[in-house]
Order: sequence, then structure tokens, then C-alpha cells
Amino acid sequence: MTAAATAKKIILTLKKRKLKISCAESCTGGLLADAFVGVSGASEVFLGSLVCYDPKIKRDVLGVKNSTIKRGVVSEECAKKMAKKARGLFKSDIALSSTGYAEKSDDPNIPDGTIFIALSSAEKNICEKIVTKSSRNANRKAAANAALKLLEKFLKQ
Repeated sequence: MTAAATAKKIILTLKKRKLKISCAESCTGGLLADAFVGVSGASEVFLGSLVCYDPKIKRDVLGVKNSTIKRGVVSEECAKKMAKKARGLFKSDIALSSTGYAEKSDDPNIPDGTIFIALSSAEKNICEKIVTKSSRNANRKAAANAALKLLEKFLKQ
């Protein structure tokens, strides 16, 4: 299923359940927002997305603690905090986040293409790690698709 088809299915499910969604995007750089707003009627459930590419924005605007950022923005901890903080910032029922290296890693302990995708709801804070081995933009698209699949899976539960 394409990202557009997955997003359409998600939007319909969110409408039926009267749920609102938001995002905090780093490595996906707005691709999640684009997937949602490409669906007619998305404004009923999609509240917005903060593209927080720079760690200062993660801290100063999103509210991720400096201690989390210092331990590493490409981490499960940071991805989970980003999703939880986005849910609070937008006052949404569910939030998605992405953080990672779309290509070369700055950290010798983290492989190139390592990306963390997180989902936060009142009941759950979950995260998935993916390692992509393609071009920068293909890796970004893979991360956005992984986030949509994570949300789709969550909504089926």
C-alpha cells in the first residue's frame, strides 16, 4: 500500500473514532504532514506538525529536556519525548515523531541511516528503530512510511 493510501485509511479511521493527530518531525522534515494534508478532509483530524530539525528547536519550542538532547537526539528516548511533547503542544490524542540520520551518522556508535519513529497516546508511548540503506530522500520517505505503518498498526489494536 502506498503512503497516500495508508494516510487516507488512517484519516478515515481517525474521523470515525473522533481522534486528533499531530507530529514532531526531524529527519522526515514535513513528509508526515504532507502525507496527511494530501487527504481531502484531513483538517478534521490533523492538527499540525512541528518540523524541529535543529536540537535547539526540539528543546526551546517542543520542550524536550536538554539532558535528553545531550544523551543524543538520534535515540529512542528522544523520539518518545518528541512524540509525547507534540501530543501536549497540539493537544492531540495521538502524536508521531521522527528523529534520525537520513544518511551519514555523526556518531561512530550509530550506523548511517538509523532512524527512530515514535507514537504517543494516553495509553502508550512506543518506538521503532529502522536502519535504512538508500539515498537521503529515499531514507526520509522510508521513515515517513514506517511512521504511518506504526500508526496504522496502533489503530488496529
